[in-house]
Amino acid sequence: MPCQICRAPTRVVLTKEQNISCGDYFEERRLYPEDRGALRLMECESCGFARFDDMDRWSAEEFQTRIYNADYHLCDPPFLGARPRKLAAWLASALPPQRLVDYGGGEGMMAELLRARRFDAVSFDPFYGDEAAPLGASPVVTAFEVVEHAPDQRGLFRTLMELCAPSGIIIFSTLLKPARLQGDWWYACARNGHVSLHSDESLRLLMAEFGLSFLSLSAEMHVAARDPRLLEVTATWPTIAVNDAPSAAYAAL
Repeated sequence: MPCQICRAPTRVVLTKEQNISCGDYFEERRLYPEDRGALRLMECESCGFARFDDMDRWSAEEFQTRIYNADYHLCDPPFLGARPRKLAAWLASALPPQRLVDYGGGEGMMAELLRARRFDAVSFDPFYGDEAAPLGASPVVTAFEVVEHAPDQRGLFRTLMELCAPSGIIIFSTLLKPARLQGDWWYACARNGHVSLHSDESLRLLMAEFGLSFLSLSAEMHVAARDPRLLEVTATWPTIAVNDAPSAAYAAL
C-alpha cells in the first residue's frame, strides 16, 4: 500500500509477533507469552513513515480487546502514574497557569495534577469514554504518547487543531524513528498500540500539510503552531526524557 503521508511506495522492513511489547525490552523477557501471529511493519521508501498496516483493518472493538485491555499496563507501566507526574511537573516549569486540553490523557492524572498548580486543565480521551470534546478552543493542547497510537494521522491532527486556538500551541510526544530502519526497534510494538511511526521527514511533511510550523525539542518531544513566532520561546524550555531507553542487549526477535 502507498504511504499514508506522501503516497510513495512502501516496503516491509520488520515482521514482529503482535504480542511483543515495548515493556519486553525493559524486562528482557516476554510479558505476554501467547503468540498471536506476526504483523508486518511497512516503511515508506521516500519519507520514512512506518506503520503496521494490518492494524488498519481492526475495528475499535478489536483494539479494545487486543490492545487496550486490563493487561495494557504491563507493556507501559509509566502510563499509570510516573509519566503523568513527570509531564505535569515539566509543563508547570515551562508554562504559566492557563487553559490546557490534554488529548489522550487516559485517566486524567496529568490534568488533575496541573489543576493543583492552578492550570485550567481538562483531559479528553475518547478511548477512555470521553464522548464530548471540551467547549471552546484552548491556547495549549497536549498529546503525549498519542501520535503513534493513531491509525489515521490526518484525522488525529485535524482533531488537535480543532481543540487548539488559532494563536495556541500543540505540544506532543512521539519517538521519531530513523529514516530507514535496520533490524528491530524497541518502539515498534503493536502490543503497545504503536501503529504509526514517524521519521523526522514524515512528521515535517504532515505538519506542512496542515500549515503548522514545527519544532522538535528532542527526538521525542515536539511543538507545533500556526504562528511560527510562538515556537521561539519553546526552544528555551527545559529538556525532558519522556521514555527511558531499554537495554540494547535484548533482542525480542
